[in-house]
Amino acid sequence: MTRYMQFFALLFALLFFSACQNRQPPFTHKIPTACEYYSLKAAQCLNEEQMLKKIEPYSVIFIGDHHAEPELHKKIASLIASLSKTGFKIHLANEWFNPSDDKTLHAFTDNTIDEKEFLEQIAWNKRLKYYDYDSFKPIYEAVKQYQGRLYGINLSKKQKKKISDQNLLFMSTQEQQFNQDLDLEVNPHKELVMPYLNHCHAPKKDESLKECIQRMYRVQVAWDTKMALESYRLAQGLKQDEKLLVFAGSMHIQDHLGIPLRFARLSNLPTLSIVPVDHRTDEADNGFGDYLLFYQEKASSK
Repeated sequence: MTRYMQFFALLFALLFFSACQNRQPPFTHKIPTACEYYSLKAAQCLNEEQMLKKIEPYSVIFIGDHHAEPELHKKIASLIASLSKTGFKIHLANEWFNPSDDKTLHAFTDNTIDEKEFLEQIAWNKRLKYYDYDSFKPIYEAVKQYQGRLYGINLSKKQKKKISDQNLLFMSTQEQQFNQDLDLEVNPHKELVMPYLNHCHAPKKDESLKECIQRMYRVQVAWDTKMALESYRLAQGLKQDEKLLVFAGSMHIQDHLGIPLRFARLSNLPTLSIVPVDHRTDEADNGFGDYLLFYQEKASSK
């Protein structure tokens, strides 16, 4: 290698590493007022009719939730009803149910049990007491009205505890393999989630703050991984006139880092993500989701 070639090779290396160390901030969209939906791909507002056309080519749609927002749930119910009216059967996969709940969920959508029986069998007031059923009811009624299906995709409370405790003796061979395969090194995901874990909920005896945060993060990744795996299994059985809506807390969806990232490692199906935001939001970073869904938060209602 000549001196000139060495010089240019060194110059290229310096410029390359300098660029890596000084990453540019993400492009920020300035969002017009009175959007119903907003495309972060095309930088334009959409109404529900236009949104339906954007969804049509996709069989798997990730929808983020803010759990205590009835106005948001009404909008999602409207989207489900409108999709159903265009001829699609909706399969709604829920974060707060487990696959072991599917028998009850199917009985509810098939109308072989009524709402009261459903709430009793699912133990809503015990397991899901922090979720207001009346807020979610329009969503489930929309699924039922158009002969859709409900599914559970998350870990059970017992499974979450096994992951948290890391006691391999109490895990089955399958559970041990699942635990071993968890990818805990997705740095952008860590940056997104860690600020919400620094309070260290329910620390164990003699456990340091760092150990507690690491344990909580492992459970968070396990949630996302399990939900991606179950969504993948459901997606494999979809027919041409069916769509899978994966409905989970917004942090599991946004930035394509939670469930969408892990789903993409299992499937080459094209997917689309919809992330909810308050109607007063006037800017958003590119990549936050594919589309934004605007609604009025309870706290901002008058």
